Amino acid sequence: MRARIVAIGRLALALVLAGPVAGYAQDSTLAITADRLVDVVAGKSVSPGVVVVRGGTIIAAGDRQSIAIPAAARLIELGDATLLPGFIDAHVHLLLGGAPRANAEATLRAGFTTVQDLGALGYLNLRLRDSINHGVTPGPRIIASGPWLGVSGGICDFNGIGVHGRDQMLARVRADADRGSQLIKLCITGWPADGFAHPDSVELGPDDVAAVTRAARDAGRPIVAHAIGRAGAASAVRGGIAGLAHSAFVDDETIRLMRERGTWIASTLVSFGQADSAVLNGLTARMRAALAGGVKIILGTDAGVVPHGSNASEFAALVGLGMTSLEALRAGSIRAAEALGVADSLGSLSPGKVADIVAVSGDPIRNIEATRHVILVLKSGRSFSPRREQ
Repeated sequence: MRARIVAIGRLALALVLAGPVAGYAQDSTLAITADRLVDVVAGKSVSPGVVVVRGGTIIAAGDRQSIAIPAAARLIELGDATLLPGFIDAHVHLLLGGAPRANAEATLRAGFTTVQDLGALGYLNLRLRDSINHGVTPGPRIIASGPWLGVSGGICDFNGIGVHGRDQMLARVRADADRGSQLIKLCITGWPADGFAHPDSVELGPDDVAAVTRAARDAGRPIVAHAIGRAGAASAVRGGIAGLAHSAFVDDETIRLMRERGTWIASTLVSFGQADSAVLNGLTARMRAALAGGVKIILGTDAGVVPHGSNASEFAALVGLGMTSLEALRAGSIRAAEALGVADSLGSLSPGKVADIVAVSGDPIRNIEATRHVILVLKSGRSFSPRREQ
């Protein structure tokens, strides 16, 4: 007989899913149904939807009417909800803005099962990553840079970690790789107000940017650049970076080059929301031009600057930029997975992929704010109680 959980109430579902699904062994089969499922690869919503999971892997997903649920499966029926792939945030700082463990838990319970952590002191974000990977600390899967890499006295010289000269910068790239950093976070310009008032101002010249990028490539590490001003963004893209850590004042030539090279931008629009209106309007105009020009814009929040666990607010900001709700959902799932190099295993509800699954109350295609109302979170097939609505 198939076991059933018909737990539509938020509190009831949270009690059922406070850890591994009650009575559900990791090597058994679980089926989750809901009124809707978003197929972010095909770019459509199907109704009703189902995802079938076994051993932490998705074995089937799609239209409930076309997928046979195994007789022995544990069944969770969510009703008026939508099934989505685990959300991905391409720019966080889990060691800022609170205790790292609490920040990691808040992020995961908000439905963000994978994040890219772009800077911390003393490689502590790598320790947090490894603690999560070993099951000691609950939290999202982390793709981690080492400490911020910038010039002494510059925007990223936190507690004296800035470097002097190209030789020290290249040595830091090698040290980051040796310590297990998965990418390099390079700081080239100041913040939006500086980029607006002084578009050609940079802390690191184009030759140094290119040299660091070559060293990172030799070490097998991509570079993500904090380069918001026009000249800094242009030199970063020409130098061969993988992506920009923030929305930036990208000019038309840089937009063209980004489209050709597949260089992405992490949005961080909410974190810039308190900027002067002229600055924010100018930045938004250039980001709309980038979107229209075919640049891949993915969801990033700079969490740590904005509260951890509030990451889903960036979905609405992307819609405000001009994306449809579906495009925003893809920016925080499959498009982010592609940009971060993990789309072979994450980013969509596809058979064979890791069972990172989020369910939200209602329909985020009709109202993107539904992404803030998470009622179920699975990471690698293991369930975590969702963050309670405030």
